[in-house]
Amino acid sequence: MIRRQGMGFDPAKVRPVSPRTLVPVALLAGALLATPALAEDAVELSAPDADSAWTARILYPVAGRAAPRPRARVVGGLVHYTAFSRRPQVLMVTGSATDDSGRDWVRVQLPRRPNGSSAWVPQDAVQLQSTGVRLRVRLRARKVEVWRDGRRTHSYRAAVGTGGTPTPRGLFAIQDPVVAGEHQRSYLGPYILTLTAHSTVLREFMGGNGLVAIHGTNAPGLLGQAVSNGCVRVANDTIRALWRVARPGTPVEVVNT
Repeated sequence: MIRRQGMGFDPAKVRPVSPRTLVPVALLAGALLATPALAEDAVELSAPDADSAWTARILYPVAGRAAPRPRARVVGGLVHYTAFSRRPQVLMVTGSATDDSGRDWVRVQLPRRPNGSSAWVPQDAVQLQSTGVRLRVRLRARKVEVWRDGRRTHSYRAAVGTGGTPTPRGLFAIQDPVVAGEHQRSYLGPYILTLTAHSTVLREFMGGNGLVAIHGTNAPGLLGQAVSNGCVRVANDTIRALWRVARPGTPVEVVNT
């Protein structure tokens, strides 16, 4: 798991799209090289599929709403920077819609409990970008895989959560990749890739709220086992490789295979 400064560990008609930090907590994150294709105003968006996804960089503080309407209930405020590293806030797009006035909206996944929480924001409040990359965590196989355009390109050994503190399953996104603090590198490795996922068991862990991520390890002999508090641990060389291609907002799929 992960701990953040000042924080805990942290329809409307949805249009389909054609294919086209830090202390040990339930950490789990991963990575991906975003395709440098900036979206135009008229582009249609939807949830990620096997080949592609969209990300949305929040440009300025904006209200996240329960539906794509300017008077819909506010579910939370979104800011343009992340809580820990203060890097630009980039979230995974899970849908799009146009309201009765013709204004375009996008639905984004939020980095908060419960897992899978989302909100609608005006499309003009974000900068959109496409990516053909996703990370897949395979719990039974104890693997972390990198996929591009529907094709697997890399596979790495991993350690995952135990039966009592499982790694949560579902579709998440990379949230806030960070460099591990000097005092944490000995057991977390050089980098921590946080996700929009939280432990389903641990509501609190070492001062945080069970934020899940992927990080390195000082015990590579445990890779391939279910030994963590919900994190996904990988070799330090692996986390360095993932760090080089990691982009916030890219899908991270956790499956039980």
